[in-house]
Order: sequence, then structure tokens, then C-alpha cells
Amino acid sequence: MHEISIAKDLINEIEKSSKGKIPKKIIIGVGKASGIDPKFLKHSFLEHIFPERNWSNVELILESEEPALYCNSCKREIKDLDSLSCPFCNSTDLEIISGNRTYIKEIQY
Repeated sequence: MHEISIAKDLINEIEKSSKGKIPKKIIIGVGKASGIDPKFLKHSFLEHIFPERNWSNVELILESEEPALYCNSCKREIKDLDSLSCPFCNSTDLEIISGNRTYIKEIQY
């Protein structure tokens, strides 16, 4: 379960930017291609990290993000991929441009 280490990294980032203030709401973006299980990530925050910091009133929202790819051959963005090649030009020269990471989207104080 590497979600706990991801949660710890994110909380360290939050604490650095908060300058001692306790957040009221934290929104985390979780890419579907990130390999992170949102249920385990939420559990890591709510059952381990928040209680350690006495953040019982902090609202946590996890927003799921669909992956998007970019075809380096035809220069088009691909939102729906049904195979391992570009649906427009059949190239396999693709790169993930979104939906592959977990990050802090917003912190409200």
C-alpha cells in the first residue's frame, strides 16, 4: 500500500505552504492512470494522517481525472483510447499528458 507514502508526501507539501494554519478543505486530484487507489489514499488521510495532526474537521475531496494522451505523429490529443495506438493515425508514439499523477489541486483556509 504505497498510498500512505503518497499521502505523507502530499501532507508535507500542504504543511509547508500552510505556514502553521490548519486547512478547512483540501482537494486532491487523482489521475486514473496514476496507479493510486483513491479509497486507500482517502483512508490514509482520514485514518492515519489527519488524526496525527488533530485535523478532524478538515474536509478532504478526491477528484478523479481521466487520462489524456498526445500523439507525437499527428499532433492530436486523445481522450478515449481503445487500443495501444492513435485512433487518428495508428501511431504508437503516444505520451500521457494528464491523468497520470496525484497532486494537490486546492487548499482552503
